[in-house]
This record gives sequence, structure tokens and C-alpha cells, in this order.
Amino acid sequence: MNNIQTGFFLWPSRLFHVHVYPSIFMIFLFYLPISYSSEQTQQLHQATSSKLLIDILDDAEFAITERNMRITGILNIGKTIRERSKNNFPDYEVIMFCNLSYAKQMLELEPEFINSCPLKITIRDTGKDYVITAPLLPENTNNEEMNKLTMKINSLIREIVEFSAEDWFVIYDQEDS
Repeated sequence: MNNIQTGFFLWPSRLFHVHVYPSIFMIFLFYLPISYSSEQTQQLHQATSSKLLIDILDDAEFAITERNMRITGILNIGKTIRERSKNNFPDYEVIMFCNLSYAKQMLELEPEFINSCPLKITIRDTGKDYVITAPLLPENTNNEEMNKLTMKINSLIREIVEFSAEDWFVIYDQEDS
């Protein structure tokens, strides 16, 4: 039976009938937009590259370690989906990284920033090129010291994304001309 026609909806592991619990349903609908509107929009830094995926990953690893960050994990999401489903799923990679000194400073200033650890960049295949994206930390908190720190970290994140996307062979070929 179609849930929409009967007025049923799922709520974590339970089936409620809208007519039986209208006040709960209305309260939920009333507070849903309010809770989302108060959150900050996450900013992203993004670049594209026509390099091979392996070259982007190598350059990302180099850029991360050159900025005194440590890679904490790499997720090969596209490859794993291809292996499980035996289809031609595009590449999706996630590289997580951290600097313990910056993490310590962040957590001393604003403990809720644990939700931003570790930092990450993603690489996704569009079919014609790769898009490298990284979420940036909020720079407009109520804590001026935290804002200075996140601006510094965001600068490093932008450098990592740009370095990962840059086609170094083209740059060197242009310099030799």
C-alpha cells in the first residue's frame, strides 16, 4: 500500500499515522526549517584538472605533507563501488588529513570544532576532467583568535587544492619555450 495515500510516514524504526499524531507531525514540520536556517552555509574551495587521477592523488599527498599535515585516511569510494557492482562507476576519492598542533589549538579555542576534524579533500571524476574540492572552516565565529587560526588553515587548504589540480608538465613546458 502506498504510504502517501494512507497518510503513513516512517519515523526511526516506527510507523506513525499522521491522523493519530497530528500535533507531533506539525511540531516537527514547524521546527525543521528553523533548525536548518540557523546553521552556516559551508564554503568550499574547488579546482578542476585534466591530469590522471594517480597524478592528482600524488600531488595531493605531496601538498598535504609539505604543509606539515598527516594523511589519516584515504577512501576509494568509486573503486569500491565498481568492485562490488561490476559496473563502470566513476572515481570518487576522499583524502582526510590533520595537523595535531592546529587541531590542539582549534579544540582549545572552540571544542565544537572537533566536528571539522580531520580536514578533507575530495576528487571526483566528471567524465572529462576531475574536480578537486575541500570544505573550508568557518572564518566568522565570535572568537577572533579562532578566526585567525581558521583563516590560516583555510589558506593551506586552498594551496593543497590548487597544487593538486595544477598540471606541472604544462607549466614546465611553457617555461622552456
